[in-house]
Amino acid sequence: MGYHVLLGELRDQNASRRRGSGRRRITTTADDRYLLQCARRRRTLTARQLASQFSAAAGRHISRQTVSSRLHEGGLFARRPVVCVPLSPAHVRARLHWAREHCSWTPEQWGHVLFTDGSRFNIQNDFRRAMKWREPGIRYRAPNIVERDHYRGGGLLVSAEIATNGRTNLYVFAGGSVTVVGYCDEILHLLVRSFIAAMGTDAIFMDDNANPHRARLVRSYLDSETIQQMALPARSPDLNPTEHVWDMLGRRIAGRSVPPGTLHELQQALLQEWALLPQQEINDTIASMPRRCQASISARGYHTRY
Repeated sequence: MGYHVLLGELRDQNASRRRGSGRRRITTTADDRYLLQCARRRRTLTARQLASQFSAAAGRHISRQTVSSRLHEGGLFARRPVVCVPLSPAHVRARLHWAREHCSWTPEQWGHVLFTDGSRFNIQNDFRRAMKWREPGIRYRAPNIVERDHYRGGGLLVSAEIATNGRTNLYVFAGGSVTVVGYCDEILHLLVRSFIAAMGTDAIFMDDNANPHRARLVRSYLDSETIQQMALPARSPDLNPTEHVWDMLGRRIAGRSVPPGTLHELQQALLQEWALLPQQEINDTIASMPRRCQASISARGYHTRY
């Protein structure tokens, strides 16, 4: 819709403010709505580009600052987009089906589930998790800066299992990666088997659908140990409460007075902070499963805020 067409429809010009109310406003209500509409149609346009587009349509010049102010007044603010995993139609259908199947589960039922997941932590990579309070205009002062090289440095792959009122030890993979045999020997046999046995006969083991977890050797081992299994749909980190636990762990690492600078220091910090994680916070993430399922249903299987 062109500027003049929109202007004709609105018929609501407020080019001047009331006497004594301050500096003359250079845009009308129609101008403001036009800018908001352009920004919503093409959300990647910068304020400068929107100002140029407005000038070409209306024949009047406005500044980038004016555009930003009008968009802010209309509730639009420039923010970095949320990064999510790609979802195919098949992924969306599987996510929606799984959420519908489990949305009516009670806290007691979720209390029988042992969730497992892995994550990678890198040296100098978790400062982004830490927030700093600061006043406007002092972004680049020393207390508000974290210095780091552009390279990530070394990293460690870890794995752990969480449940209501319990968790396994954190396992750090020495080689930096996990194989099917390593997953069976080091995770299932050493950690999961005994923990599941302690949870009782109603315990359910739920993995995150990673490739090593789908291997025939893994399925055979779980069957031989008569461990009940339930898999999350693929590409569903928002349906896995362990993802939030990893974020909590990363924030604790980033908040250390002396952040780890070597792989050995990183490993020690991960093990120490994992042991110190409050179990109640882990319980709270598991208690969110009904809300996660409902959010997925509301989103029709697409991404959710979790």
